[in-house]
Amino acid sequence: MIFSHKDYLTYELPNDWCSEDEEENLLIYNPNGEGAITVSFFNILELRETLDEHISIMAKKFIDQNGIILHNPLILYGAETKTTLYGTGTTSDNWFIKLWIVAKYPKIVFATYQCEKKTSEVKKCDTIINSMNFSF
Repeated sequence: MIFSHKDYLTYELPNDWCSEDEEENLLIYNPNGEGAITVSFFNILELRETLDEHISIMAKKFIDQNGIILHNPLILYGAETKTTLYGTGTTSDNWFIKLWIVAKYPKIVFATYQCEKKTSEVKKCDTIINSMNFSF
């Protein structure tokens, strides 16, 4: 099923998943699942560096501020339609976390998924994030 946020972002959810769209955040989860995706939305007001650098700095700040230990370096890939940065790690309380930043100037979608331990549910989360498209 295809959903939209405001007038600029669409995404697809598997049949057994839900989304709760609040003003500032979006919560995506399977009611019978292990974790949830929390999505925040940002607008770039002034870009002093490339979009790739901007989202890399955002990710590093989030990782440092939350004491996340990355499993591997962050991975960046992009196309004309969007740029995505993602990585996995462990929180300070030993939970699994995956973060994604999906961007197309001037919009940024910042998403994290947390659960007690990594399960196959994270693959569905990847599919949801990969389905995100900007409509401008």
